[in-house]
Amino acid sequence: MLNKLKWLLQFYRGHPLILSILLILTPLHAFINVGIPLMLGFSVDYTRSGQVPAHWLAQLVVDLGSRLDLEPGTSFGLVFILGGLITFSLYACFQSARAWMNCRLEWKFRQYSFDGVTKKGPDFFGRFRTGDLITRMTDDVADKLSWFACSGIFRTYEALLQITFILAMMMTIDPVLTLWTAGPLPLLILIFFFTSSILEKRYDALQATISKFNDVMEACFSGIRVVKAYVRENVQKKKFADTAMERRNAEIISVKATTVVDSLYGYIWQLGVVIVLLAGGYKVLFSDLTLGGMATFIYYVVWLVFPMFDIGQFLVKSRQSAVSINRLLELENVPAMIEDKGTKEIGLDVKAQLSFESVHFAFPDSRNPILTNINFEIKAGQTVALVGRLGSGKTWLINLVPRLVDPTEGSVKLDGIDLREYKLEELRRIVGYVPQEPALFSDSVRNNITFGREGISETLLEWAIDVAQLRSDIESFPEGMDTAIGTRGMAISGGQKQRLALARALVGKPRILILDDCTSALDSATETALWERLHQVMPDMTALLITHRPDTLQGVDMIYVFENGRIIETGKHDKLIASGGEYAKIYRRYELEEQVSA
Repeated sequence: MLNKLKWLLQFYRGHPLILSILLILTPLHAFINVGIPLMLGFSVDYTRSGQVPAHWLAQLVVDLGSRLDLEPGTSFGLVFILGGLITFSLYACFQSARAWMNCRLEWKFRQYSFDGVTKKGPDFFGRFRTGDLITRMTDDVADKLSWFACSGIFRTYEALLQITFILAMMMTIDPVLTLWTAGPLPLLILIFFFTSSILEKRYDALQATISKFNDVMEACFSGIRVVKAYVRENVQKKKFADTAMERRNAEIISVKATTVVDSLYGYIWQLGVVIVLLAGGYKVLFSDLTLGGMATFIYYVVWLVFPMFDIGQFLVKSRQSAVSINRLLELENVPAMIEDKGTKEIGLDVKAQLSFESVHFAFPDSRNPILTNINFEIKAGQTVALVGRLGSGKTWLINLVPRLVDPTEGSVKLDGIDLREYKLEELRRIVGYVPQEPALFSDSVRNNITFGREGISETLLEWAIDVAQLRSDIESFPEGMDTAIGTRGMAISGGQKQRLALARALVGKPRILILDDCTSALDSATETALWERLHQVMPDMTALLITHRPDTLQGVDMIYVFENGRIIETGKHDKLIASGGEYAKIYRRYELEEQVSA
């Protein structure tokens, strides 16, 4: 529990004014508030007997009223009204502060969790599904945690203060009756200890079910073309219905548990009202308790019901929030595969010469290496191609250059300096990366290319579009550069996606260009024109290509052939073809495929 409180407290930093308002005005409000019922009781006793009650507060109010030539009854009435106005103003003030802080904390929770997720490595996204991540950063944060983190805690703070002040005032009226009223407290404590573990298990099961439900929706929507192509709509409908029913049942079980606990806290405490009515009524008739004291006591007992509801709600919500914090901490505790500890900056004179020295790479806790003992150098301005069968380690090698992952052993150097010594932002600024599956966003074509980067002129944007062979396509779009392309580029073709991603990489004028089989969806004429333009701009760049296209491979400076994470052949196209090794087999197969396609 302490680690969860410590985790929450970090989000309050930077808000001393709000904290001061909540911490100071809440007890001030509670203190003034508990004096109001006393004024009611004093008025009743003064009206019946004509004498001022023998209570220190009554004497103080009468003395102050006498200085203003006010009758005791008038003084009690004015203090009653004035106290109500003051408590209303104080309550409005700290309630507004709580509401503002709720919204602020929700924003900070979301931003903190999202920032943390964006720093994780590929192993993280293989472990947590998209729907699960969305649930943790929306439902866990908004519905379960944000209210509890401020209002839940400070309403309990307010409730505890009210109970303390009310019990203190009740003790000044009748200590014995106060002890009778507090009788249900031990029973409520026992209820909390017996129900806390049950509630936490049910809330944990509920959040897991919500994650599963969102996973099913995300998978169906993202793969809707495949679903329709294979006429699997009915299967998806049934899967969705089953998951929705599973979530419904989990929600019902959770609500039942919450309702039972809330009811126990509320209704058991109302036994105090019955006790006061019975015991207090007896004391008014046969003992020394005044009618005004009885009226004040009933007022206080009724007031105690609402703070006890708040405490009960806090105990329930605390278990719910503990589950959500655990789920966020689970994301946070997965270590990032890379750390940005570099201090060196990359100047304009960078040569962009890359060298791989005894590079090994494997996922944490994995016995199967992905890359083993990779050694080669790419001189500034060279274009090299990586060739190999599926799963041979090519993509993981190029992922080392922008430091999407770091070598397990060995090093990758830029101009003779280990990449880990450079600032990560500086390194990635000079790298243009086009993955095999282009990542596009639900935004305009322009914003997908510029990608939020500043300083990109219209001239540079037009140049990148021309090099990427995207000009004619943009001209055919309904709104040109401002055309929205939909989630994951659903509104455009595969070839257009690849060329748009290439324009995004080129517009940053990178010194290192990485192309991961990014022309697989292009027709031969478009690809030929694309490579002609790329060869014109590539002399200024160091380029790494993953490709099996014969025409492309013939024009590169060096080819490295991969198999099972190792380099098995090295050389230029003609030499590798003449050797008749693995490269020759791969090349001839793709050449034959192109001939068949033609």
